[in-house]
Amino acid sequence: MITSTSLGRSVLTSIFTTALDFGTMMGLAQLGIDYRLATFFGTLVGFLANFTINRYWAFEAHGGSVWWQFARVLPVQAGSTGLQTLGVWLFVGALGVRLWISKLVVASLVYLCWNYPMNRFFVFARKIEATPPPKDEP
Repeated sequence: MITSTSLGRSVLTSIFTTALDFGTMMGLAQLGIDYRLATFFGTLVGFLANFTINRYWAFEAHGGSVWWQFARVLPVQAGSTGLQTLGVWLFVGALGVRLWISKLVVASLVYLCWNYPMNRFFVFARKIEATPPPKDEP
């Protein structure tokens, strides 16, 4: 059952997987990889971990078809990767904000406005069974 705890668990999952994403991005950038490409690869690493943890723990949706959930998460992740890469590019390139600050701000905004709602209501959504109305007593 998806309850209000899914938000708390999703936040914890996001913090952990954002750390993976951030570490990957910063590591690649330190190796001389362009920050835009490093941002892109970081989101992919974070995504794979995020999908797995969300499926089994945050949304407890491991009873559903993993392949169908993965098919639904791909456009969500594409949107997330695009939004994060574009956001970081705008913050760093146009506004001159430091890379790590840009990544944290953009990742937080994308999570709140895109990732959580799409995961909650699209990727890991469950149909709610309608209960019949109570019978009237004579």
